[in-house]
Amino acid sequence: MENNYYDILQVNKNASQEIIEKAYKVLVKKYHPDLQEDGLKQEYEEKLKLINEAYEILSDEEKRKQYDIELSQKESINNQQTSHNQQNYTNTQYTRTIPKHISSK
Repeated sequence: MENNYYDILQVNKNASQEIIEKAYKVLVKKYHPDLQEDGLKQEYEEKLKLINEAYEILSDEEKRKQYDIELSQKESINNQQTSHNQQNYTNTQYTRTIPKHISSK
């Protein structure tokens, strides 16, 4: 679960099924590979796969509930790691070394 499906569909976590469906339709039209220049088709195919994957999960009530649980757990772990990193940064002491040719004056 590397990608956040809500971000992919550009919707809020509290979005209704109707909003999710509308967002999906707009993005499918925007990123459909057949509507793109030849050089961009492969890139848009990958984007469309992510959009379809996100919609498949978020449009199904049970899959969405499970996804939300997993996402909350992942965010909780990330928040704990961030808090730990900030604490380590705060506790680290830095000393400034003044070169001898400056300090002797």
